[in-house]
Amino acid sequence: MISMAAGEDHPSPNVALVRQGWEGYTHLPESGSLSGRDEVKAWLERFLDAWKDVDIEVTELFETKDRVVALVRFHARGKGSGVQVASGVDAHVWTLRDGKAVAVRLHQGTREVLEQLERGR
Repeated sequence: MISMAAGEDHPSPNVALVRQGWEGYTHLPESGSLSGRDEVKAWLERFLDAWKDVDIEVTELFETKDRVVALVRFHARGKGSGVQVASGVDAHVWTLRDGKAVAVRLHQGTREVLEQLERGR
């Protein structure tokens, strides 16, 4: 689980490695397609700045030849409002090259990704 409280540094060791792109959630502001580490880092910082506490729980991991699929659940508390937020399980697909993340695609829910894994994609 990745946990962060106000004032902590944002965890970003793989942000510097995203080269091909970041396909973020389509339902979040300013997410969508990002290119290069600077855009990804800037979006992550803006997103994380909205929350007082953030927990991203990895519920399951799958490996394929060049990808890692993380099924994750998000829990957070709004910085200004204090409202608690929790998501269902989503799929984060990381494409790897030479052991480094080169692309990330975030999927709301898991159905599409799990179907692709079953078909061997």
